[in-house]
Amino acid sequence: MSGPAQPSRTRVLAIDDTPDNLIALRAVLEDALPECLLLTATDGARGIELARSEDPDVVLLDVVMPGMDGFEVCARMKADEALLDIPVVFLTAQGTGRGVRVEALRAGAEGFLAKPPDEMELVAQIRAMARLKAGARARRHQVDELEALVQERTRQLRQEFEERRKVEADRELLATAIEQSAETIVVTDPEGRIVYANPAFEEVSGYTVAEAIGRNPRLLKSGVHDEAFFRALWITISSGRTWSGRVVNRRKDGKLYTEDATISPVRDRAGRIASYLAVKKDVTRSLELEAQLLQAQKMESVGRLAGGVAHDFNNILAVILSSVRFAIEAVPEEGTLRSDLLEIEGAGERAAALTRQLLAFSRKQMLQPEVLDLNALVHGLEKMLRRVVGEDVALLLDLAPEPVPVRADPVQLQQVIVNLVVNARDAMPDGGTLTIRTRNVEESRVLLQITDTGTGMDEATQAHLFEPFFTTKEAGKGTGLGLSSAYGIVQQSGGSIRVASQVGKGTTIDVTLPRTGEVSARAQEGASEGDLSGTETVLVVEDDASVRGIIRRMLAKAGYTVLVAESGAEGLSRCREHEGDIHLVLADVVMPSMNGRAFRELLLRERPDARVLLMSGYTDDALGRKGVLATEVNFIAKPFNANTLLCRVRSILDQGDVPRRFAAAAGGVDLA
Repeated sequence: MSGPAQPSRTRVLAIDDTPDNLIALRAVLEDALPECLLLTATDGARGIELARSEDPDVVLLDVVMPGMDGFEVCARMKADEALLDIPVVFLTAQGTGRGVRVEALRAGAEGFLAKPPDEMELVAQIRAMARLKAGARARRHQVDELEALVQERTRQLRQEFEERRKVEADRELLATAIEQSAETIVVTDPEGRIVYANPAFEEVSGYTVAEAIGRNPRLLKSGVHDEAFFRALWITISSGRTWSGRVVNRRKDGKLYTEDATISPVRDRAGRIASYLAVKKDVTRSLELEAQLLQAQKMESVGRLAGGVAHDFNNILAVILSSVRFAIEAVPEEGTLRSDLLEIEGAGERAAALTRQLLAFSRKQMLQPEVLDLNALVHGLEKMLRRVVGEDVALLLDLAPEPVPVRADPVQLQQVIVNLVVNARDAMPDGGTLTIRTRNVEESRVLLQITDTGTGMDEATQAHLFEPFFTTKEAGKGTGLGLSSAYGIVQQSGGSIRVASQVGKGTTIDVTLPRTGEVSARAQEGASEGDLSGTETVLVVEDDASVRGIIRRMLAKAGYTVLVAESGAEGLSRCREHEGDIHLVLADVVMPSMNGRAFRELLLRERPDARVLLMSGYTDDALGRKGVLATEVNFIAKPFNANTLLCRVRSILDQGDVPRRFAAAAGGVDLA
């Protein structure tokens, strides 16, 4: 490589924003250094551009210039590979103060002259800088030649050893791939003794390589497979064929794990089997995730099934329960007919409760959240809970000394507490202690904890605890929906539920819910029903003729004037045509063509002061986002009995929405 050709004349680049300074400098150099070729620039950017194109032997640089001062110009040149060999001499009128000189050296300058320069000193500086540049270029040229020689020699050495290095690299690559493989790789001799195992074997099996070398792979035998399984495997590979399959093995710590394995015979050059190579992948976690996915799909299917049948089923139950109640009231108090009717009513109520549990599990129940104190809610249930747990179970309340405020549906939250308490009681057949604890655990969360001293559960039972229809009770002793419905309600309320249990030591269930900063407007206590009759006009909008007739009969019996419509469109027409007041509109949510929410919105546009009570046995988000009812929407869940309906109607007409009782959500079954 050859260096750049040296110019015949010394080339000087002067960068100064004052043209007069450049003219004076030219005059000095023409007289004192006639062999010099002077290049000029009046700003830093132009000066750098000239330095790149003309490659001067030295740059005379002013300090103070607009836009880019001399220090910045110098620093940029020294940072540029193509310009760093060009010496820079500052030529300035700022004087020769220490601060300016230090700044010049920091920028990378090789010299410093004060204006006006001494002619002899200027010429000496230029000639010295030209020699400095020439020396630097010569040294760089020598370095380039040396680097070229080194590169050529290196190329020759690489070429000389390339084949050997390639073989070694391939061998090293193979060894590294085996060592770092996430899959287990084991090599045995023809007799089946382990001669090699990679690090993945240690991680998966728990045995060190040193423990495995020389031993038969049967050290991993789990007992899941019989002797015929391993006999078939050995016959396959010893005959020279490859075996593939799934094997359940046992870790050193005793835990089982599943592997997908491929075992192949390895032959030597003579064609004899020299060893066996096993490549195995741990699929335990994949199988667990697959099982969880299948379980989630199963639970989702149950949820869809519950939601799909709930509306029609609840309509049917509403007709059955209401009709049988009318029949009960019409027959004498004594006699087998009344007993039979009461049995029918009880069965219908149990069916309604089962449907509500399915909806709760699938998180498709309509929630009507309100601000409440968890302590007050528990106190309100205490009397009923003591009857539920019985005399042989001690019920202890360990409630927080301060209010525990949450925003939740009180009826659904009561259902959660009752379900968890009943489950805890059943775990203590010989008696014990059941503790209900409330706490403000952090600024944004509250805790409801239920602890029993019962039989406890193993890990397998805990894994299925919240699945629908899963129960450890005897046939006929439970539906398996209590805990799954509690799980669904808590999840839908924005909370979480966690279980800790040990066999023989009892169980603790933690329910965590969002804490609210709002203040409860009323205590969660029952209210007296009072007079439920009325003379107002109520419009019933319901597409199911049987349900429509039952509701009409309930209201008319209580003294109300009842108008009916079988669709939202007909309901709007009845409102427009009716000359008198319509004090309340009772509308179903799920109707063809126009659902209840759309009907309500259209009605309120025409009658902003209208009072509307929506009813449904199921929510498909036609009424509320994620099943949470807006505070301004009045709602009643199907199926309901006459007492529940009349209480709700009367409370709305009286401009007061009395607190719902636990009985309301139970379809009229007062558990208190």
